[in-house]
Amino acid sequence: MAVVQTLSLSLTLLYLCYLAHHVDALNATATSWSTWGPYRPNLYFGVRPQVPDTLLMGLMWASGESRSELLSTLRDTCEQDDGMQGYGWTFYDTRLGGSQTIHDTQLQVDLDTGFIKSEDGKSWAVRITGTPKAGAANVKTSLIVHAAVEMEAFSLPKSLGCENQSRRGGGVEALCRGEIAELGHFEFQVLGDAQNKAVHDTSVNSVAGVDEDEIWKAKAVFTSQVKAVGGSQGQNVAVQDKPGAGNMHFIQTTFEGPFTLTLSYRAVQVAFLDGESTNATETRLDSLRSGFPARVDKVFPRAAPFEQDKYARFSQEIISNLLGGLGFFHGTTLVDDSRAPAYQETELNFWEDAAAAMAKATITQTVPLTLLSHTPSRPFFPRGFLWDEGFHLLPVLEWDLDLAISVLESWFDLMDDDGWIGREQILGPEARSRVPAAFQVQYTHYANPPTLLLLLPRLLAKLTGAAPYAGHPSTHLATPSAATAALSALYPRLARHYAWFRRTQAANFSSAYPRPAGDAGPGRGFRWRGRTPSHTLTSGLDDYPRANPPHPAELHVDALAWVGAAADALRQVAGFLGEGEDEATYAGHVEDVKEGLEVLHWDGERYCDATVEGAEFVRVCHEGYLSLFPLLLGLMDADHPNLPKVLDLVADEARLYSPFGLRSLSALDENYAEGEDYWRGAVWLNLNVLAVQRLRELGLQPGRGGGSREPTAVQLRATSLAADLRERLVNTVFSSWEKTGFFWEQYKDKTGEGSHSRAFTGWTACVVLLLGLQFDKTTGERGDDVARSPRSSGASSLTVSIGLVVVVIAVVLLRRPLWVTAGKLAKSWDKWRKGQPSGGRYEQVEVIDLDERGHDRYD
Repeated sequence: MAVVQTLSLSLTLLYLCYLAHHVDALNATATSWSTWGPYRPNLYFGVRPQVPDTLLMGLMWASGESRSELLSTLRDTCEQDDGMQGYGWTFYDTRLGGSQTIHDTQLQVDLDTGFIKSEDGKSWAVRITGTPKAGAANVKTSLIVHAAVEMEAFSLPKSLGCENQSRRGGGVEALCRGEIAELGHFEFQVLGDAQNKAVHDTSVNSVAGVDEDEIWKAKAVFTSQVKAVGGSQGQNVAVQDKPGAGNMHFIQTTFEGPFTLTLSYRAVQVAFLDGESTNATETRLDSLRSGFPARVDKVFPRAAPFEQDKYARFSQEIISNLLGGLGFFHGTTLVDDSRAPAYQETELNFWEDAAAAMAKATITQTVPLTLLSHTPSRPFFPRGFLWDEGFHLLPVLEWDLDLAISVLESWFDLMDDDGWIGREQILGPEARSRVPAAFQVQYTHYANPPTLLLLLPRLLAKLTGAAPYAGHPSTHLATPSAATAALSALYPRLARHYAWFRRTQAANFSSAYPRPAGDAGPGRGFRWRGRTPSHTLTSGLDDYPRANPPHPAELHVDALAWVGAAADALRQVAGFLGEGEDEATYAGHVEDVKEGLEVLHWDGERYCDATVEGAEFVRVCHEGYLSLFPLLLGLMDADHPNLPKVLDLVADEARLYSPFGLRSLSALDENYAEGEDYWRGAVWLNLNVLAVQRLRELGLQPGRGGGSREPTAVQLRATSLAADLRERLVNTVFSSWEKTGFFWEQYKDKTGEGSHSRAFTGWTACVVLLLGLQFDKTTGERGDDVARSPRSSGASSLTVSIGLVVVVIAVVLLRRPLWVTAGKLAKSWDKWRKGQPSGGRYEQVEVIDLDERGHDRYD
């Protein structure tokens, strides 16, 4: 009987495991608000689902004056030098949709692409309007909707066919029907408008047998189809009307004057989002547009001196363009996993040995991978970058916590068994087409700053209720158990990534190299692999000056600081999850890092890199962002003995403190503005925003005993610097945006002008986090964030008491098992008794109805 019971139990467990796996598989492909979106950010407008090998759609346009002008002015992918006065999302919410405006000065037309989708994710529509610029007469614009089916020949069922319905009347210009396993049967239609003045009848051109490597090249394939049309090369701008089945389709109409076109998609079992009416789409967009400003102000409130309406539009556009840069990528990537001995970089001139090994290495093309990631710049960096994404997610976490976690999970899905994640995600031929061949291969010994771990303390604070959250309602905030489950799932993956970084970027502390007196050894020094005399690309600070020539015994202050910040983040999560042994281990790592910073990197005036020259240990000091990393990453408290000198460096206008933000390199350094001049003086928003936040935190920090105290002189100074730096940064980004219509990769320290990549709304968007901070910079008086201040410590006991009452009520209403509730009550009581924040508050909010060539990071 026991054997039978055991077998029965085993079969039951197996069946439950099968059910769990089956449900997960269904959930992975289930249609939801996140399924469809403008997830092709490299196009001016491109739509796809978060489904690999699927339906790709987009919009092209060109001059309709003649065939030659059409071919020479055809727009598809975002470019730096194609005559755009500006383009970007004026309002956009990943869950709902939004509107993008494109100012095409060369073609004398402004385009608006208003995208809206249903809550269930099964239908969506985009309304395309064209408005000739003031004074432009008889402007002819050719508009081309394109759609393609990936991997049509390799997976079934998968098909797409289109028909031309423009001659039937009723406003439907074209209708396409298809089937893809993950999407089911679907169709989309192109709707005209009675006010349109068409130059020619709509053409539907269906192309079969497009090679898979060419399927994403809509512009090239369309160009070849136009050139194949015989007859006059003058006014004939229409592609051949050849509807039918195929794996690529083009729907073209040319208009004179203003025009409106609507593309509407649906799964066949549901109605079109807006039926047959183009006006219905505009009505829904108007509803979203009207509610969007209030949503932004709630999540990113504005404090003095930024209350004016012009800053409201600024904050709306910068968060919209960050969210609108979200992409879904799928494809293979190129990896060198040879683990050649030269990659350990243990010999002098190691960069030469590494280059020789790379030249002989066998490059592996991985299996197809997928990634959901925000992108730094749609025209120049339309793919995922590891160290950028951590900064992208700081404002995204405030706006939509579930989206931030989805992106985090997607990045960690790329991690290999060792814990390595490629620092640049170049997935598939389309992504590779934008990257020089010499930089396409990823190396498994190359790291990047582990910025994804920056999210952990902020995420933990929101999941436990210790910090406010005003974004979209979150499934992870629905119950305390949901919050615990979210962190429990992320924690081991984050820990593995951290362990890989700590292991592979460890410095050499063998007796072969001299080190300073004091307790300095393994765990207290790190260095970036992949160095050359001119670059440390893996650090993210590409051309920032370091020891030259590189040395296998050198030590990098920023690498050590990143280890400390990551360890402290993991320590906090381990404590929350009750992993006491891990918590103690990570706490020890943090202390090792702090010891290493003082013994190895502090030269008495500043924090510096270190190296070996001859037989001597020397510090290599280039004042700039490197000197600030212990401050930026939260490794200095208000009582730190070195803080006054660090603040001296921050505040020195001759060195770092420019009128437009903190310079990346001191203006007194011999390398300032030399060479590529990338990280050699320009103002970068990602690290400047960290500086404001950390300086303000120091000003608010309580005394060592944990009680309240009057701020010290150093704290008052930190607060004053934070307040002033905040205003400089916001004004710099705002003024440049107001003047140029773009957000930029960096800003010049002498003029405040945006420079390098334009349409860069990656980590520059972090400036939105500063708008709601309050300061009195003349007195140093400390203030709370507008409308978002966390609960004060003085009210904590009352809040916990109310929270416990709510839990008791929940027991009665939800009939939760008593022992579960009792355990949570005990845990809450214990936290309150120890003065720790309780995790009992999970707020919900209402749902609204709603080439100029830049630097390419490779020089």
